[in-house]
Amino acid sequence: METQEKALSVDEEYDLWKSNVPLMYDFVSETRLTWPSLSVQWLPTPIQEAEGGFIRQELIIGTHTSGEEENYLKFAEINIPKEILNNQDPQEEAEEDDKATLNAPKSNIRITAKYVHEEEITRARYMPQNPDFVATLNGQGTVFLYSRSGGLQSTLKFHKDNGYALSFNALVEGQLLSGSDDHTVALWEVGSNSTSISPVRTWNDLHSDIVNDIKWHNFNEKLFGTVSEDSLLKINDVRAHNITIDAVKCPQPFNTLAFSHHSSNLLAAAGMDSHVYLYDLRNMREPLHHMSGHEDAVTNIEFSTHVDGVVVSSGSDNRLIMWDLKQIGAEQTPDDAEDGVPELIMVHAGHRSSVNDFDLNAQIPWLVASSEEENILQVWKCSHNLPIVGGPPKVNKDIIS
Repeated sequence: METQEKALSVDEEYDLWKSNVPLMYDFVSETRLTWPSLSVQWLPTPIQEAEGGFIRQELIIGTHTSGEEENYLKFAEINIPKEILNNQDPQEEAEEDDKATLNAPKSNIRITAKYVHEEEITRARYMPQNPDFVATLNGQGTVFLYSRSGGLQSTLKFHKDNGYALSFNALVEGQLLSGSDDHTVALWEVGSNSTSISPVRTWNDLHSDIVNDIKWHNFNEKLFGTVSEDSLLKINDVRAHNITIDAVKCPQPFNTLAFSHHSSNLLAAAGMDSHVYLYDLRNMREPLHHMSGHEDAVTNIEFSTHVDGVVVSSGSDNRLIMWDLKQIGAEQTPDDAEDGVPELIMVHAGHRSSVNDFDLNAQIPWLVASSEEENILQVWKCSHNLPIVGGPPKVNKDIIS
């Protein structure tokens, strides 16, 4: 009689992941925060060498203290071995017996500045044209504008309830969209020159339920997408009288969406049914494809700015998954098929609770920051031994000559 294999506990899965870190990653850092951060984003810090053979990168994180302590918007920095810029393992020269210790997750995050914030931070995003300015959203739907050098600049009130949807327009300086659980969407004009305390446009009937996410298009400055608990994915044009130019009824509500940085027509969205869906903006009636790998709701999704066709998703299953869209439909051996669909690059299984947010570093390809519900912030880069990361394996000509 066949016996079913006992499922591993969360701690057992984490221990198994940790034992495989030297094989799967070039770098891993793990920091236990005092409070959970619902939001994390890399700042576009120029790559500069720090002492001891490191390079320094900076992040934005927030706090969610549940009212037990003051909340803060925080700026942090991390030193990363400079070898990862060239897809090298910082410990490649180390003895094999020492690698597990040297590559074990350890913290080297340092908070460099923090500003008091009214209630928890549900999202924090910097302005692409001027990263000194950071917008935040809280549990009451209030939008705040901070200057990194001067603290709180403006308090923007329109929404009446919690929100997670916040997006700066990368093509138009100062244009900021916010969405809320009260079903509303607002367009703000913010920045160093002037910040109106009232939105320049609002939409009360764009969705009939919670607005889960909102994103500007990366090629067309007038387009943005929204997803909602009303199970609709909408493409919207701020120039149109009837703002929605396309709408898709989703299988289940989507939590997140993202536009490609390489193709003006490609969109990804995901949510409660755990699949990642791909759409072509020229024909939204049916998805181009959907990818299976998560075991619970997908919480966030993002396209790589560096590598065309690479998508990363996070979920309530404690996982982040990297996908390569160029491998869709590729042939697999039966053994490979047991590990997942052909487009799956790798699964990051280092978190022990739902992943709240993650961000791909714009300066360093494949470097990711991810935060989870249980107060953990991880910074990691998958191994350069993956062909899509480091290129095809080098052949030892001495062996075949």
